[in-house]
Amino acid sequence: MPEKGFEAKEKDRKGEVGFEDVFRSLRRSRVRTEILMYLYKKYPGASYPAEIARHTGIDPTNILGGLRGMGSRFDESSSLVKIKLVEKVKLGNATYYRLSKRSKEFIESLKMN
Repeated sequence: MPEKGFEAKEKDRKGEVGFEDVFRSLRRSRVRTEILMYLYKKYPGASYPAEIARHTGIDPTNILGGLRGMGSRFDESSSLVKIKLVEKVKLGNATYYRLSKRSKEFIESLKMN
């Protein structure tokens, strides 16, 4: 296996996710992309999975898979929470999800003026 470069080692040490990981995750899943865009429109508000499902027309099970991974269909290492595009927010017994600030900046950097 080839030796990792300095930047890759530094990224691993800090636990950061690079743009290539973000693009790979989004390119591989329409579900993750639609969740991300829904949460972008709702920013800085948070939403729960059933609400995201209702507004996107995607099955709630697939929403959970895109957010946090689920079995072989939605790889956890590519999930929106794992790659830090979405944050988990606990309010009482409920879990909500919201777009991370990093993710908002990433989406806005892609917009063409």
